Amino acid sequence: MPSINMIAPRRAEKKRLESNVRKLLLVIVVEVAVVVSIFTLIVTRMIGTQSNITNLDRQLSKLQPTVNKIESYEKSTKELAPKLELLNQAKSDTLRWCRVLNALSTSLPDKTWLTRISTTTAADFSDISVSINGVSADQSLVGQTMLKLHDTVIDFNNVDLHYTQQAVVGPLTAVEFEMVAGIKLPKKDTGKEVEKS
Repeated sequence: MPSINMIAPRRAEKKRLESNVRKLLLVIVVEVAVVVSIFTLIVTRMIGTQSNITNLDRQLSKLQPTVNKIESYEKSTKELAPKLELLNQAKSDTLRWCRVLNALSTSLPDKTWLTRISTTTAADFSDISVSINGVSADQSLVGQTMLKLHDTVIDFNNVDLHYTQQAVVGPLTAVEFEMVAGIKLPKKDTGKEVEKS
C-alpha cells in the first residue's frame, strides 16, 4: 500500500485555522471595545444630562418666586386693563373737548363773541352735535366765523348755519347767529358706548 504524506496539508490547514481564530478573536475584541466605548459615551452623556437637569431644577426653584411675582403682575395687569382703557378713553374725550374749545377761541374773528355752547347726544351715543350761539357785528363776520370753524376745528364733521337775526345790544345793532356742528367720533368709541347702553 502506498503511503500518503498528509502532514504538510494538515499543518497548512492548522495554520489557516489558527489564523482564522486569531482574526476572529481580534474582531471580537474590537467589537467589545467599540461596544464598551459606546456604552461609556452613553453613560457619560446620561450623567452630564442628569447633572444639567439637577442644575436647571435648582435654578428653577430659585426663580420660582420671581415667576410667581410675574404671574401675579400679569393677572393684576389683566384686571386693570378695562380701567386703563376707560381712563385712556376719558383722556381722549377730554382732550377732544380741549381741542374743540381751543379751536373755537382761535377761529372767531374780531367783533364776534360766543354767547352759548351746548351739546346734544343721540340716545345710542352714535351722534353728538354742538350748538354754537353768538353775536357778531355784521353778517360777513358770521360767514367768516362759519368758514373758520369748518376749516379750523378738526373734530367737526360739518358746520351748518341755523339762523341769523338782527339784534340790539345796548346802543348798537348786531347779528345774532346759531351754528350746529357734528362731532367726529372714532368708530371704536361709538361701538363701546352702544354696547354699554
